[in-house]
Amino acid sequence: MFEPAPGLWELAKLYLFFPKRGAKAARETSAWTPSLRLYAAFLIASLIFYWLKPWNFPDLNAPFPVEPQGLWFWTKVMIWQPPLEVVWILFALGLAAWLRAGNFIVKLSAGVLWTALPFILVVLYAHDPGFPRWAFLALTLAWLAPFVPLLRRIAIADWRPVFAFMLGTNVIGLVLVLPMAAAAYWRLTDLFYATQIAGGFWILAVSCVGLKELMSLRLPRAFMAVLLSLFLQVGFAFALHMAGLVPMQMLKALLYS
Repeated sequence: MFEPAPGLWELAKLYLFFPKRGAKAARETSAWTPSLRLYAAFLIASLIFYWLKPWNFPDLNAPFPVEPQGLWFWTKVMIWQPPLEVVWILFALGLAAWLRAGNFIVKLSAGVLWTALPFILVVLYAHDPGFPRWAFLALTLAWLAPFVPLLRRIAIADWRPVFAFMLGTNVIGLVLVLPMAAAAYWRLTDLFYATQIAGGFWILAVSCVGLKELMSLRLPRAFMAVLLSLFLQVGFAFALHMAGLVPMQMLKALLYS
């Protein structure tokens, strides 16, 4: 029997609380637009929240920022969010292709080493004055190169629902803006940190279930694909900074938000 595609609010509820059904809904072509709208709402809400939040909250002892963290600063930060979101999803897809079959322990060990490489490169480049930038960029590209054949293993038809679902999971961040705003208003640092931690675990759990369903993975493999992809996203952000594309103040804001 034909089932109408869920609307924006219904889809948001599925992404929040019923990720298995949300993954099924993400396969519908009509789910793409509401997923993008949820992501856009998350970006706008985050922009407004961090713009209005006191600059020294939750770290009351933080030094005054080098660049005033006004509307223009946070707009520049949010402009970087979509590219990093795309990179995260591509990392998750590539790792899903890598971990989908074969000996899990062997594949996982190689995946962990692969995930550590960008951080090793960043540390070496930051602490060795003789490490040329061209070598750092070349090695970064070499680290990224294996994702190309892995992503080519995935049918194009599978890309769209994964992107729709992963973008839609940002509705969790949208919902958590309210308790974070309350924490900032009343200066409740414990509530602020607890909300961020809960949101991180919530997104991790929802993303694991969705990727498992969409990529036909076993749950442990889906979990590691999502977890490692999050670390790779952070490593990629640091690589952008070391390449001179993202200033340190903005990098801190990106990782913080």
